[in-house]
Amino acid sequence: MLAVKIDNTGPARPRVGLDAADIVYVEPVEAGLTRLLAIFSSTKPPEVGPIRSARESDATLLANYGRVAFAYSGASTITATAIAGGSQVNVSMDAGALGYRRDRSRPAPYNVMGDPAALIARAGGSVSAGDIGFRVGPVAPGSRPATSVSTAYSSARIGFTWDAAVGRYLMTTDGKPEVTAAGVRVGAATVVVQIVRTHLSANRDVNGVATPVLDVVGSGAVQVLRDGQLSTGRWSRSSATSPTELTTSTGGQITVAPGPLFVLLVPEGQSVTVP
Repeated sequence: MLAVKIDNTGPARPRVGLDAADIVYVEPVEAGLTRLLAIFSSTKPPEVGPIRSARESDATLLANYGRVAFAYSGASTITATAIAGGSQVNVSMDAGALGYRRDRSRPAPYNVMGDPAALIARAGGSVSAGDIGFRVGPVAPGSRPATSVSTAYSSARIGFTWDAAVGRYLMTTDGKPEVTAAGVRVGAATVVVQIVRTHLSANRDVNGVATPVLDVVGSGAVQVLRDGQLSTGRWSRSSATSPTELTTSTGGQITVAPGPLFVLLVPEGQSVTVP
């Protein structure tokens, strides 16, 4: 199993290997942009990227996965300290070039690509995930039709639209279809919209902008789209190593569909549109 931090801005197009990920977290970062934390388990693509730097929230997001290999390129001193205490096995580019290359056809810093097999080997081999939650099962009772979802961070827009022919919610980023280098649309069988509290870190980027830290332990509102249907309720996670549980307003379990899962981590107060 491998977790990879992937750039989610325009210069990083086309992203490589994203269509092979089992779970993808969309994380808000500095200046209203987003970054992706992609989890590869059932399929290991030949290459993934562009790989970018880690954030403090990554250690908590990955804590219930156990000793997952975590690939990233760069980390501030504050971030490095935070993730050093995590349960994941860090295989960063900073600690050695094995498993990484620079694609000279892309502009830096959007050109660091990773070899999943080599990165997992660096971590000492692959491991099975711990209990992360997200149970597969039928659509929860009380769901309603919902064929799209979108949200706008201050400098990034993410959307998904249901395509019944392929059984996926197809992704758009900043209004453009998310496609692989081969032109294949990236899609999700399930989209989880997880509303989270955030607070600002003491960490600053090169422009002096503070890093948002995501409170992914606790509870909050959740919307789950799958099979063209929407279920609403609450997410809860009692500790960093505990699973994330999804429940309806009446306490029933909200399950996900088999296939790729995208989790949109949306700060409280940010608008989410589900027609």
